[in-house]
Amino acid sequence: MADTSKPTAAVPTAPDAVLEALRGAVASVEAAVVRLEGDDAAPGTVDRVLDLAGAEPAGDIVATHNVLTRAASMVDHTGGLPDRDWQSIADLGEVLARTVTRLRGHVSSSLDDLGLDAAVGEHVELLQKVAVEEALGETLQLLVIVEDCLFLWHRVHLARTPDDELRDALTSARQVLADHFTQDAELLRRARAALARFAEGTPIEVVRRLSSGRTTKVLAGLRQDFDDFRWACRADEAGWLDDEDPVIAEALDSMSSPLKAVGGVLGDVFERGRARVTETWSRSEASESAASGSADSGSTASGSDESTTAGSDDRQ
Repeated sequence: MADTSKPTAAVPTAPDAVLEALRGAVASVEAAVVRLEGDDAAPGTVDRVLDLAGAEPAGDIVATHNVLTRAASMVDHTGGLPDRDWQSIADLGEVLARTVTRLRGHVSSSLDDLGLDAAVGEHVELLQKVAVEEALGETLQLLVIVEDCLFLWHRVHLARTPDDELRDALTSARQVLADHFTQDAELLRRARAALARFAEGTPIEVVRRLSSGRTTKVLAGLRQDFDDFRWACRADEAGWLDDEDPVIAEALDSMSSPLKAVGGVLGDVFERGRARVTETWSRSEASESAASGSADSGSTASGSDESTTAGSDDRQ
Protein backbone atom coordinates (compact mmCIF):
# COMPACT_ATOMS: atom_id res chain seq x y z
CA MET A 1 0.00 0.00 0.00
CA ALA A 2 1.10 3.56 -0.59
CA ASP A 3 2.47 5.88 2.08
CA THR A 4 -0.46 7.66 3.72
CA SER A 5 1.50 10.80 4.57
CA LYS A 6 0.81 14.05 2.73
CA PRO A 7 2.21 17.60 2.95
CA THR A 8 0.37 20.07 5.17
CA ALA A 9 -2.58 21.65 3.36
CA ALA A 10 -2.55 25.40 2.90
CA VAL A 11 -4.66 27.31 5.42
CA PRO A 12 -5.96 30.81 4.58
CA THR A 13 -4.66 33.82 6.49
CA ALA A 14 -7.02 36.69 5.62
CA PRO A 15 -9.97 37.05 8.04
CA ASP A 16 -12.62 36.68 5.34
CA ALA A 17 -10.84 33.65 3.90
CA VAL A 18 -10.62 32.03 7.33
CA LEU A 19 -14.35 32.55 7.86
CA GLU A 20 -15.08 31.05 4.46
CA ALA A 21 -12.88 28.05 5.22
CA LEU A 22 -14.65 27.51 8.55
CA ARG A 23 -18.00 27.76 6.80
CA GLY A 24 -17.12 25.22 4.12
CA ALA A 25 -14.97 22.71 5.99
CA VAL A 26 -17.89 20.34 6.63
CA ALA A 27 -20.40 19.79 3.85
CA SER A 28 -23.15 18.37 6.05
CA VAL A 29 -23.69 16.51 9.31
CA GLU A 30 -26.92 14.88 8.17
CA ALA A 31 -25.47 11.42 7.52
CA ALA A 32 -23.65 11.49 10.85
CA VAL A 33 -26.82 12.43 12.74
CA VAL A 34 -28.76 9.60 11.10
CA ARG A 35 -25.95 7.15 11.83
CA LEU A 36 -25.74 8.07 15.50
CA GLU A 37 -29.31 8.98 16.41
CA GLY A 38 -31.49 7.65 13.60
CA ASP A 39 -34.08 4.90 13.89
CA ASP A 40 -31.48 2.18 13.27
CA ALA A 41 -28.95 3.56 15.76
CA ALA A 42 -28.44 1.81 19.07
CA PRO A 43 -29.64 3.88 22.05
CA GLY A 44 -26.85 5.78 23.77
CA THR A 45 -24.42 5.50 20.84
CA VAL A 46 -23.01 9.01 21.31
CA ASP A 47 -22.39 8.50 25.03
CA ARG A 48 -20.75 5.13 24.32
CA VAL A 49 -18.39 6.63 21.75
CA LEU A 50 -17.44 9.50 24.04
CA ASP A 51 -16.77 7.04 26.84
CA LEU A 52 -14.59 4.87 24.59
CA ALA A 53 -12.65 7.96 23.54
CA GLY A 54 -12.22 9.13 27.12
CA ALA A 55 -14.07 12.36 26.35
CA GLU A 56 -16.31 14.25 28.74
CA PRO A 57 -20.10 13.92 28.33
CA ALA A 58 -21.41 16.26 25.65
CA GLY A 59 -25.11 16.27 26.47
CA ASP A 60 -27.33 16.43 23.39
CA ILE A 61 -24.69 17.08 20.72
CA VAL A 62 -27.29 17.50 17.98
CA ALA A 63 -29.09 20.15 20.02
CA THR A 64 -25.74 21.87 20.61
CA HIS A 65 -25.09 21.83 16.87
CA ASN A 66 -28.51 23.38 16.24
CA VAL A 67 -27.84 26.15 18.77
CA LEU A 68 -24.47 26.96 17.22
CA THR A 69 -25.94 26.85 13.71
CA ARG A 70 -28.55 29.43 14.68
CA ALA A 71 -25.90 31.61 16.33
CA ALA A 72 -23.65 31.49 13.26
CA SER A 73 -26.60 32.25 11.00
CA MET A 74 -27.48 35.28 13.13
CA VAL A 75 -23.89 36.50 12.85
CA ASP A 76 -23.96 36.05 9.08
CA HIS A 77 -27.19 38.02 8.74
CA THR A 78 -26.72 40.72 11.38
CA GLY A 79 -22.97 40.87 11.90
CA GLY A 80 -23.18 40.10 15.61
CA LEU A 81 -24.73 38.11 18.44
CA PRO A 82 -26.46 39.47 21.57
CA ASP A 83 -24.49 39.17 24.82
CA ARG A 84 -27.01 36.81 26.38
CA ASP A 85 -26.82 34.40 23.44
CA TRP A 86 -23.03 34.54 23.39
CA GLN A 87 -22.72 33.88 27.11
CA SER A 88 -24.69 30.65 26.72
CA ILE A 89 -22.12 29.24 24.27
CA ALA A 90 -18.91 31.11 25.13
CA ASP A 91 -17.40 28.23 27.11
CA LEU A 92 -18.11 25.61 24.47
CA GLY A 93 -14.97 26.30 22.45
CA GLU A 94 -12.52 24.61 24.82
CA VAL A 95 -14.87 21.69 25.51
CA LEU A 96 -15.39 21.03 21.80
CA ALA A 97 -11.66 21.29 21.08
CA ARG A 98 -10.87 18.72 23.77
CA THR A 99 -13.56 16.39 22.47
CA VAL A 100 -12.24 16.60 18.91
CA THR A 101 -8.76 15.72 20.17
CA ARG A 102 -10.09 12.74 22.12
CA LEU A 103 -12.12 11.43 19.19
CA ARG A 104 -9.18 11.72 16.81
CA GLY A 105 -6.96 9.99 19.33
CA HIS A 106 -9.43 7.12 19.66
CA VAL A 107 -9.61 6.60 15.89
CA SER A 108 -5.83 6.71 15.62
CA SER A 109 -5.26 4.24 18.46
CA SER A 110 -7.93 1.92 17.04
CA LEU A 111 -6.11 1.89 13.72
CA ASP A 112 -2.81 1.34 15.55
CA ASP A 113 -4.30 -1.77 17.16
CA LEU A 114 -4.61 -3.37 13.73
CA GLY A 115 -0.83 -3.64 13.40
CA LEU A 116 1.08 -3.25 10.16
CA ASP A 117 2.69 -6.68 10.32
CA ALA A 118 -0.43 -8.75 10.99
CA ALA A 119 -1.36 -11.37 8.42
CA VAL A 120 -4.37 -10.44 6.31
CA GLY A 121 -6.71 -12.93 7.98
CA GLU A 122 -5.73 -11.71 11.43
CA HIS A 123 -5.97 -8.11 10.25
CA VAL A 124 -9.55 -8.58 9.03
CA GLU A 125 -10.52 -10.20 12.34
CA LEU A 126 -8.97 -7.30 14.25
CA LEU A 127 -10.71 -4.83 11.96
CA GLN A 128 -14.08 -6.37 12.79
CA LYS A 129 -13.25 -6.22 16.49
CA VAL A 130 -12.26 -2.56 16.24
CA ALA A 131 -15.43 -1.80 14.29
CA VAL A 132 -17.74 -3.47 16.79
CA GLU A 133 -16.03 -3.07 20.16
CA GLU A 134 -14.22 0.24 19.57
CA ALA A 135 -16.96 1.83 17.42
CA LEU A 136 -14.47 2.99 14.78
CA GLY A 137 -17.07 4.07 12.23
CA GLU A 138 -19.32 5.74 14.79
CA THR A 139 -16.34 7.67 16.17
CA LEU A 140 -15.60 9.16 12.76
CA GLN A 141 -19.26 10.09 12.38
CA LEU A 142 -19.31 11.80 15.78
CA LEU A 143 -16.08 13.59 14.91
CA VAL A 144 -17.88 15.20 11.96
CA ILE A 145 -20.61 16.64 14.20
CA VAL A 146 -18.34 17.81 17.01
CA GLU A 147 -15.84 19.32 14.61
CA ASP A 148 -18.53 21.23 12.76
CA CYS A 149 -19.73 22.51 16.14
CA LEU A 150 -16.20 23.77 16.73
CA PHE A 151 -16.07 25.46 13.32
CA LEU A 152 -19.43 27.13 14.00
CA TRP A 153 -18.22 28.29 17.40
CA HIS A 154 -15.10 29.88 15.89
CA ARG A 155 -17.21 31.74 13.35
CA VAL A 156 -19.26 33.27 16.16
CA HIS A 157 -16.17 33.84 18.30
CA LEU A 158 -14.46 35.84 15.55
CA ALA A 159 -17.52 38.07 15.26
CA ARG A 160 -17.48 38.66 19.03
CA THR A 161 -13.75 39.31 19.33
CA PRO A 162 -12.53 42.93 19.80
CA ASP A 163 -10.11 44.23 17.16
CA ASP A 164 -7.15 44.19 19.54
CA GLU A 165 -7.68 40.46 20.19
CA LEU A 166 -8.63 39.46 16.66
CA ARG A 167 -5.15 38.33 15.70
CA ASP A 168 -5.06 35.67 18.42
CA ALA A 169 -8.60 34.54 17.57
CA LEU A 170 -7.64 34.16 13.92
CA THR A 171 -4.54 32.19 14.87
CA SER A 172 -6.66 29.82 16.93
CA ALA A 173 -9.19 29.36 14.12
CA ARG A 174 -6.42 28.75 11.59
CA GLN A 175 -4.90 26.08 13.83
CA VAL A 176 -8.24 24.31 14.06
CA LEU A 177 -8.46 24.29 10.26
CA ALA A 178 -4.85 23.13 9.90
CA ASP A 179 -5.50 20.20 12.24
CA HIS A 180 -8.58 19.30 10.22
CA PHE A 181 -6.76 19.39 6.88
CA THR A 182 -3.83 17.33 8.13
CA GLN A 183 -4.98 15.05 10.93
CA ASP A 184 -8.43 14.20 9.60
CA ALA A 185 -6.98 13.62 6.15
CA GLU A 186 -4.43 11.22 7.59
CA LEU A 187 -7.09 9.35 9.55
CA LEU A 188 -9.17 8.89 6.41
CA ARG A 189 -6.23 7.61 4.39
CA ARG A 190 -5.18 5.22 7.15
CA ALA A 191 -8.73 3.94 7.61
CA ARG A 192 -9.21 3.31 3.90
CA ALA A 193 -5.86 1.54 3.61
CA ALA A 194 -6.71 -0.67 6.59
CA LEU A 195 -10.09 -1.63 5.16
CA ALA A 196 -8.70 -2.30 1.69
CA ARG A 197 -6.57 -5.15 3.00
CA PHE A 198 -9.63 -7.42 2.91
CA ALA A 199 -8.99 -7.86 -0.84
CA GLU A 200 -5.37 -8.99 -0.44
CA GLY A 201 -4.33 -12.57 -1.10
CA THR A 202 -5.41 -15.24 -3.55
CA PRO A 203 -8.94 -15.40 -4.97
CA ILE A 204 -9.69 -18.43 -2.79
CA GLU A 205 -8.61 -16.52 0.33
CA VAL A 206 -10.81 -13.56 -0.61
CA VAL A 207 -13.77 -15.89 -1.20
CA ARG A 208 -13.22 -17.45 2.21
CA ARG A 209 -13.32 -14.05 3.89
CA LEU A 210 -16.42 -12.97 2.00
CA SER A 211 -18.25 -16.20 2.78
CA SER A 212 -19.07 -14.91 6.27
CA GLY A 213 -22.20 -12.77 6.31
CA ARG A 214 -21.07 -11.11 9.53
CA THR A 215 -17.70 -10.17 8.02
CA THR A 216 -19.18 -8.64 4.89
CA LYS A 217 -21.77 -6.73 6.95
CA VAL A 218 -19.13 -5.24 9.25
CA LEU A 219 -16.79 -4.36 6.38
CA ALA A 220 -19.59 -2.81 4.34
CA GLY A 221 -20.65 -0.77 7.38
CA LEU A 222 -17.13 0.56 7.80
CA ARG A 223 -16.96 1.39 4.11
CA GLN A 224 -20.15 3.45 4.45
CA ASP A 225 -18.86 5.25 7.54
CA PHE A 226 -15.58 6.05 5.79
CA ASP A 227 -17.44 7.28 2.70
CA ASP A 228 -19.71 9.47 4.85
CA PHE A 229 -16.66 10.96 6.56
CA ARG A 230 -14.97 11.51 3.20
CA TRP A 231 -18.00 13.30 1.78
CA ALA A 232 -18.74 15.34 4.90
CA CYS A 233 -15.15 16.61 5.02
CA ARG A 234 -15.08 17.41 1.29
CA ALA A 235 -12.02 15.18 1.06
CA ASP A 236 -12.04 14.99 -2.72
CA GLU A 237 -12.21 18.77 -3.10
CA ALA A 238 -9.38 19.16 -0.58
CA GLY A 239 -7.22 16.61 -2.39
CA TRP A 240 -6.89 14.30 0.60
CA LEU A 241 -6.81 11.19 -1.58
CA ASP A 242 -4.86 12.54 -4.55
CA ASP A 243 -1.77 10.48 -3.67
CA GLU A 244 -3.61 7.37 -2.55
CA ASP A 245 -2.53 4.06 -4.07
CA PRO A 246 -5.12 3.19 -6.78
CA VAL A 247 -5.18 -0.36 -5.41
CA ILE A 248 -6.94 0.95 -2.29
CA ALA A 249 -9.75 2.59 -4.26
CA GLU A 250 -10.15 -0.52 -6.43
CA ALA A 251 -10.44 -2.76 -3.37
CA LEU A 252 -13.00 -0.50 -1.69
CA ASP A 253 -15.01 -0.10 -4.89
CA SER A 254 -15.25 -3.88 -5.11
CA MET A 255 -17.16 -3.92 -1.82
CA SER A 256 -20.30 -2.65 -3.57
CA SER A 257 -20.15 -5.95 -5.46
CA PRO A 258 -17.78 -8.05 -3.32
CA LEU A 259 -17.20 -10.63 -6.02
CA LYS A 260 -15.29 -8.06 -8.07
CA ALA A 261 -12.54 -8.59 -5.53
CA VAL A 262 -12.32 -12.21 -6.66
CA GLY A 263 -12.48 -11.55 -10.36
CA GLY A 264 -12.18 -13.82 -13.35
CA VAL A 265 -13.91 -17.15 -13.86
CA LEU A 266 -13.81 -17.92 -10.14
CA GLY A 267 -15.72 -14.76 -9.41
CA ASP A 268 -18.38 -15.70 -11.97
CA VAL A 269 -18.73 -19.18 -10.48
CA PHE A 270 -18.99 -17.79 -6.95
CA GLU A 271 -21.56 -15.25 -8.15
CA ARG A 272 -23.77 -17.97 -9.61
CA GLY A 273 -23.39 -20.10 -6.51
CA ARG A 274 -24.35 -17.27 -4.21
CA ALA A 275 -27.35 -16.46 -6.41
CA ARG A 276 -28.57 -20.06 -6.14
CA VAL A 277 -28.16 -20.02 -2.37
CA THR A 278 -30.05 -16.73 -2.12
CA GLU A 279 -32.86 -18.11 -4.28
CA THR A 280 -33.06 -21.25 -2.13
CA TRP A 281 -33.25 -19.15 1.03
CA SER A 282 -36.02 -17.03 -0.48
CA ARG A 283 -38.04 -20.10 -1.42
CA SER A 284 -37.50 -21.60 2.02
CA GLU A 285 -38.66 -18.42 3.75
CA ALA A 286 -41.72 -18.25 1.47
CA SER A 287 -42.59 -21.87 2.26
CA GLU A 288 -42.20 -21.30 5.99
CA SER A 289 -44.37 -18.21 5.78
CA ALA A 290 -47.08 -20.10 3.88
CA ALA A 291 -46.94 -22.99 6.34
CA SER A 292 -47.18 -20.59 9.24
CA GLY A 293 -50.17 -18.92 7.63
CA SER A 294 -51.93 -22.26 7.15
CA ALA A 295 -51.26 -23.24 10.74
CA ASP A 296 -52.65 -19.95 11.98
CA SER A 297 -55.78 -20.41 9.84
CA GLY A 298 -56.26 -23.94 11.15
CA SER A 299 -55.85 -22.74 14.70
CA THR A 300 -58.39 -19.99 14.14
CA ALA A 301 -60.88 -22.38 12.56
CA SER A 302 -60.42 -24.84 15.41
CA GLY A 303 -61.00 -22.09 17.92
CA SER A 304 -64.13 -21.06 16.04
CA ASP A 305 -65.47 -24.64 16.05
CA GLU A 306 -64.84 -24.94 19.75
CA SER A 307 -66.68 -21.68 20.38
CA THR A 308 -69.65 -22.86 18.33
CA THR A 309 -69.79 -26.16 20.18
CA ALA A 310 -69.57 -24.41 23.51
CA GLY A 311 -72.40 -22.11 22.47
CA SER A 312 -74.59 -25.06 21.53
CA ASP A 313 -73.92 -26.74 24.86
CA ASP A 314 -74.90 -23.59 26.71
CA ARG A 315 -78.20 -23.33 24.87
CA GLN A 316 -78.99 -26.94 25.68
